[in-house]
Amino acid sequence: MKDLLHSWRSRWEKNYKRTLYCDTEQAFKDIGIALPPKMSKTRYVLGWASQAVKKPAMRSQFDGLRLPGSDDPFELGEVLDANRFELEFGQAVHSAYKHGCSFVTVARGRDGEAPVQIIGYSAEAATGLWDARNRRLRSALTITDTDLEGKPTEFVIWLPDEIVTCSLDGGSWSAESVPNPTGRVLCVPVTNDPQMTSPMGRSRLTNSVMVLNDIAVRTMARMEGNAEFYSSPQLAILGVDSEAFGDRGISRDDKFRLAMDRVLALSKDEDGDAPSLTQLQQATMVPHSDMMRTVAMAFAGETGLPPSSLGVIHDQPASAEAIRAAEHDLLIDVRLQNRGALSYAAKDIASLAVMVRDGTTQPPADMWRASVAFADPEFRSLSAEADAVQKLASMMPTISNYPVLLERLFDSGEVARIQADNRKSAVSDLMSKLTEKSAGQSQRAAEATESGSPPVGGEAEAVTPDDSV
Repeated sequence: MKDLLHSWRSRWEKNYKRTLYCDTEQAFKDIGIALPPKMSKTRYVLGWASQAVKKPAMRSQFDGLRLPGSDDPFELGEVLDANRFELEFGQAVHSAYKHGCSFVTVARGRDGEAPVQIIGYSAEAATGLWDARNRRLRSALTITDTDLEGKPTEFVIWLPDEIVTCSLDGGSWSAESVPNPTGRVLCVPVTNDPQMTSPMGRSRLTNSVMVLNDIAVRTMARMEGNAEFYSSPQLAILGVDSEAFGDRGISRDDKFRLAMDRVLALSKDEDGDAPSLTQLQQATMVPHSDMMRTVAMAFAGETGLPPSSLGVIHDQPASAEAIRAAEHDLLIDVRLQNRGALSYAAKDIASLAVMVRDGTTQPPADMWRASVAFADPEFRSLSAEADAVQKLASMMPTISNYPVLLERLFDSGEVARIQADNRKSAVSDLMSKLTEKSAGQSQRAAEATESGSPPVGGEAEAVTPDDSV
């Protein structure tokens, strides 16, 4: 338990920092050079960090389990629907992209609840210790309740042989333990970009992403300051005595009034010379917008987002292919996540759900054949989808006989399902032919009986073993 609490405490500050950036609640970091004191106290925010998490998470949409020959793999459809698993898993993915990992627990439900409870937790409220040999958690901790100040008042420790619930009541802690018959930790980490040195994943909000977000915010603040001066052009009055503005000179209010007045009346001096009024040239906004565009390009390179997603117009795509090319890096990241870390996490959650429901100590024997489907991250148009389906449908009878060609178009799970459907269709066609042949033979035999003559060809035709195959 001490190791779990230490793991949670050691990472909480970093996780909370990323939450602030993702929620656009981070503090403004002023360098203290160009901005006036009052403007440095103004709150400036920018949602680029939020987009770096939200955009890929929206493209990792769980679309169900797939098992060749089964419409409802392991009869989990009702369990997943009762837990709103698509929504729960989507939130876990969003949290994993934000903090590097999130956690999903599986447990037997109480009276009146779903028979199996599947609940997700962010890294701010959960942690786990990794078992590298078995490639799963060896223990986990989830915080299930807090007080008004955010301090934990209840947490659960997940172990292979038991589940311990610790509660704070009246200033003292109490523990309640229940056995875990599955022999596995009923908690699965949902990770983003796991590496050998960081198997629990890495956040998309890296240090460079957060720094670039701060630079962009400061650029916006300088643009705002420049706009304030730009809206009130500076005036220079030459040849006027300072006494014209009183003994104390010109105040700030007088300067503002001077800039805003539509009519100015300036008298001549004692020599009869009239003062001259000159408007100073305003600083242009172009350097600020150019810097914002430069920072946006660097941010896009770090996150894989197209610049247009950051609100920066840069070579606006004019065709579907150009849009896909702009999203190429992001699509590679999302497809890799969907096929790798997220698929394994969803399968592990499904395995635990079956084990908890059935009270077994091993996952189903066919679980290794199951695959996880995700919605197409490219969001193709309906016309493009229809065109692709039409072309594939015309060639599918030929392509389905060649696994190598199928693998060029589909993933392993889809290939297995196509081959299973092909075999089922072949058996159905064979049975139809045998039924038609048997019906024809029966009809010919009936006609021969009525006419009192043998069937065409001599004796009644017999079905040979070759014909019955």
